[in-house]
Amino acid sequence: MNQLPKILNYSIIGLEDYLISFENYCSPCEIQKFCKYGRDEPFTIAINCSDLNRAKEKIKFDQLQKLQKKEDVSVTYEELVKKVKVNVQNIFSQIWKDKVKAHKEEIRCLDTKKVDSMLVSQQGQDWWQDFNITMKVINRECEKIL
Repeated sequence: MNQLPKILNYSIIGLEDYLISFENYCSPCEIQKFCKYGRDEPFTIAINCSDLNRAKEKIKFDQLQKLQKKEDVSVTYEELVKKVKVNVQNIFSQIWKDKVKAHKEEIRCLDTKKVDSMLVSQQGQDWWQDFNITMKVINRECEKIL
């Protein structure tokens, strides 16, 4: 049975800080019972709007520098800025890698050394899809703040 992706539980915990909780994943996963995290202590990660914004600005800056080297000198700064595209998926992927996958020892469902890689792959895809949707929502909220 295919489940539709869902938004993970998230809450605002400061002026521009969000907390994403994976608590809904603590019961459906059979292998999760060996996990360090559970209903009483769900796995959570903090997302800061300033960090998201800084990551986007860094990508813009890097792209702008490359464009300045390639483009003709007559091209204005404003024209260059219009050509810059920020792919937030890359930022979300990096956050996923640093804040979620880095804890695969504690999150047994994402650890291929302890669990069948097919199960981990499916579980990881589900988690990533839901995380990605949640990050898009948080990103939109952050854009309103900053």
